[in-house]
Amino acid sequence: MNEISLPPVWDKDGYSMFREALAAMGEEKLKKFHSGLIPGAPQMYGIRIPVLRKISKEILKTDYKSYLALEKQPYHEETIIEGLVLAGIKCGYGETLDNMHRFIPKITNWAINDTVVFREIKKHTDSFINDADEFVFSDNPWAQRFGLSHLMSFCLTDKHIDAVLDKVGKVDSDFYYVQMMQAWLVATAAAKQREKTLEFLKRGSLNETTLKMTAQKMRDSYRISKDDKAFVTSLY
Repeated sequence: MNEISLPPVWDKDGYSMFREALAAMGEEKLKKFHSGLIPGAPQMYGIRIPVLRKISKEILKTDYKSYLALEKQPYHEETIIEGLVLAGIKCGYGETLDNMHRFIPKITNWAINDTVVFREIKKHTDSFINDADEFVFSDNPWAQRFGLSHLMSFCLTDKHIDAVLDKVGKVDSDFYYVQMMQAWLVATAAAKQREKTLEFLKRGSLNETTLKMTAQKMRDSYRISKDDKAFVTSLY
């Protein structure tokens, strides 16, 4: 795995050294591949996700607050690193929620959104199931995808499945990446919470495009029976 030496101080000069190191780690072939795979992606270095995760963990061992305070360039990998640092801070639920709000405006594509996961939410699902509305019903479609992805990751439980499906059914977006996350969530719920998810699908809460995406996600899943795949396909 690629290694990086972090600057001794997170100031303007230290940040410049950090960016030079990131540029040196970039892989041109990976950069071209990701540029084609991620519509709307900003400039890239071409650094692999496991390397970015390692870098973020190393930053968290330093004066990470000074790092976070720096004004950074909007490179794809730099945004992911900053998000991973924010998500990796050991703190309580309130600060985690603040860090999520701080990160969301920086999301510009699905890869940034889906790579950064605030796992502290797993400990606080009773609070997040309500606070998720700030994201799920936001005017910012990336905030919506972010909120839905965290509901999918942590709240498809017996206790919260009804609330999750209710929220998903109330999102009527024409933004592809929101629709796709709705579909992904519902297909995952169908595997984990079959009966309630099938009842949800019967109610016709999803718009036609999102329903078709959901059906495709369910058909692609090895955890869903042939009968359930046939059922969801029959709904449109």
